[in-house]
Amino acid sequence: MSITQLSALALAQKLHTGEMTIAQALDACYAAIEANSQANFAALCKEYAYARAGEIQARIDAGDIRSPLAGVPVAVDDLICTKGIATEAGSKALEGFIPPYDAAVIERINAADMVLLGKTRVSEFGMTSDVDGAAAAVAAGEAPLALGSDTGGALRQSAARCGVTALRPTYGAVSRLGLVAYASSMDQLGPIARDAADCAALFDIIRGKDERDSMSVETHGCASQAGKINIGQLPPIDYALPAYEILACAEASSNLARIDGIKYGHASEKAQNLRDTYVLSRSEGFGPEAKRRVMLGNLVLSAGQYELYYQKAMRARRLIQQILLTALETCNALSAPADDESALVMASLAGLPAIVLPDGTQLIGRAFEEEILLGAATDYKL
Repeated sequence: MSITQLSALALAQKLHTGEMTIAQALDACYAAIEANSQANFAALCKEYAYARAGEIQARIDAGDIRSPLAGVPVAVDDLICTKGIATEAGSKALEGFIPPYDAAVIERINAADMVLLGKTRVSEFGMTSDVDGAAAAVAAGEAPLALGSDTGGALRQSAARCGVTALRPTYGAVSRLGLVAYASSMDQLGPIARDAADCAALFDIIRGKDERDSMSVETHGCASQAGKINIGQLPPIDYALPAYEILACAEASSNLARIDGIKYGHASEKAQNLRDTYVLSRSEGFGPEAKRRVMLGNLVLSAGQYELYYQKAMRARRLIQQILLTALETCNALSAPADDESALVMASLAGLPAIVLPDGTQLIGRAFEEEILLGAATDYKL
């Protein structure tokens, strides 16, 4: 079996026993990426990766293995801040932005001695599922593992289309520090892999409390735990998608307000004064989808429409959460197709964990019971 066909845990075992070097693993990954004309990557960081490989290889050779995935290459999507490496979030508005710090998940994969391959392509601010290089890179054997951002289900939908596994953790299980915000109350970072065991291993590394993210919490339990679970069907809710669109656009309009051409990001060369700088920089920097969401968000938050749209959507969100929690009282997980957008956004609105399997099935579980979803994912059958 070639290096690019190995699971992340199988690759780690070969690295830890000396059967293979980290440099050889990187060579295979970069060869696969280049064979695909770097289609799934926004940027590579070869020099950084090989330098890290040398440091980590020395520790492994000395018997200092800091995690089950030590030495394993990982890709991260371009919504995740990486110190000294461009993070543009698929938008001209952040063209050339180089973060001065690492996201919390990057700190954790570094502490686990994993090796960053590069940044994968995303749609603008991760607003649609049209472009998700992380899932495609894992499916193509360009990276054994990846980290991606999931707001309304774009990551899960892309993983299903590519035939790989992706986990959206419970809201708060993984720190969002350093994630370019789209809709903050629904944004969540999760692992993508070829199978649930690899997802579980990476989730164990990135999960847990971060004092810099007030919404993050400490989690317990072994994510690789398996067990027989009772699976029910996700109840249909007609108003889930409209509620999500209203709330996501409202939060997007607020989050994207900080991208103004002054502090960072695209600044229009046509601007003649401060007002021009704001207006032209945002007009030139944002694409059609971002503009649409900002305008809709400003509308639903306006004084005349706030109660009619935003408050009503918030009430719908609480009702959706209660419906799912009630349904989960009689089973461990709820099943729905991953191509059902309404089902995708329900987990996001409720803040519940969800896993997408290579066959296109989505399972939604109880809060902080990712280990049950991961344990069921290997042998779940429709």
